[in-house]
Amino acid sequence: MDLVVNNAKVVTSEGIYDAGIAVEDGKITAIAKEPNLPKSDKVIDAKGLPVMPGAIDPHVHLGLYNPFGEDVPDSTMVQAIGGLTTTMHSILDKRSLKVSVPELTEIANKNAYIDMTFYAAIMSMQHILELPAAFELGVTSFKHFTNRPEYEMLNILHPDDGEFYLSFAKIKELGGVAMVHCEDFEIARKLTERVKASGAKDLAAWNDSRPDYCEQLKIWEMAVMAKITGCPLYVVHNTVATAKEVVDWADGNGVEMYIETTPAYLFFVKTDQKIGVLGKVNPPIRTRGHVEGLWQGIKDGWVDCIGTDHCPVTRSRKVGQGDIWSAMLGYPGSETMLPFMISEGFNKRGVPLERIAHLTATNTAAIHSIPNKGSIRVGNDADLVIVDPKKRVRIDSKTLHYSQIRDFSLFEGETFTGFPITTIVRGEVVAENGDIVGKRGYGKVVKRVPRKDRPKPTLKQLLD
Repeated sequence: MDLVVNNAKVVTSEGIYDAGIAVEDGKITAIAKEPNLPKSDKVIDAKGLPVMPGAIDPHVHLGLYNPFGEDVPDSTMVQAIGGLTTTMHSILDKRSLKVSVPELTEIANKNAYIDMTFYAAIMSMQHILELPAAFELGVTSFKHFTNRPEYEMLNILHPDDGEFYLSFAKIKELGGVAMVHCEDFEIARKLTERVKASGAKDLAAWNDSRPDYCEQLKIWEMAVMAKITGCPLYVVHNTVATAKEVVDWADGNGVEMYIETTPAYLFFVKTDQKIGVLGKVNPPIRTRGHVEGLWQGIKDGWVDCIGTDHCPVTRSRKVGQGDIWSAMLGYPGSETMLPFMISEGFNKRGVPLERIAHLTATNTAAIHSIPNKGSIRVGNDADLVIVDPKKRVRIDSKTLHYSQIRDFSLFEGETFTGFPITTIVRGEVVAENGDIVGKRGYGKVVKRVPRKDRPKPTLKQLLD
């Protein structure tokens, strides 16, 4: 055996077990009590701590404000420290997918500390026609933007409703997932004019310029599109508790629909002066009612995945002239995803570790068909994270290893209770005690496989 992790509380979909894990050639070969584990020269004593599936961030933007080749090592390093073993990068590129996917794959394979996989934005009919080729390249999830013209400044083009229909239909045929950023731009444009005219320029003004019903309206529209085409629908970075109405309708009408939210939407509110314009993001940070409603969705099971919308950028570049209208969109966040869920979810709100594992790993791997990832089972990649649920860590520049291209966190100054101790990717320790110990370039791009007619699991099935 290459590695044995013993004296662990192994977190699986069936429950939490006192056991050990044996690893050979990067794969889990046995899960058993210590007397029944094979011998190995390398043994990690988990000291009775939980060993969870390595976390997967399904929503990451690299190369948006910095060169992709710089963002990859910088972000995957701190992701490893934060307990991530796989990251899903969004390809936002007008060029042919047959060009962008191989190009980014080569860069990622040379620079990543953890494994990566891609999803791609649909920006044109060319991209729709290239969907079969994208599947051959291992990309099976595709993002669609509904908040249209304003994103052209970020070099993101937008399909019209007819192209949405063609894209959804083809993705369904090929066995993929349609991801959608849901906001009604036309309403937001009119409200923005009104809010700007009022003189408001704080974080709350951003929410007021594109309120919750802008998002809710497009979630309904995309759910109907999914019903018409039969395509699985994955709503990215959902902020609204009212999405439950759409999920309930979808469940009753045979629509396979998934909801992702982020730690920012589970913690901050639009009146938070502490983060101010650093919190500018689309969709906006909302109200306490939505925060609490999303936590209830996590407990009830209609929130399926946790992502971060991670986007490396510096504080000085982010804030612009100090008002919400000149501030840039996005913020770093992947590195605190799992620690936040352990601290706020498990320790403060009583969300079981099994549920957190599903939200941060198991569901993401299943929905997006990431092979051999997301759960601790024999035959899967040995992607593991040992966590100390009682370890208190203050979020600051030292904890998150700030760099010249990523120098702030919305959670800066907060103290989390619960933090990863050891992160293992395919049997190799890549991060330990808050430091990177793995090698740049060890992480590899994972090609995904088509998923066809897989029924959406119920919360009971997930937790039983």
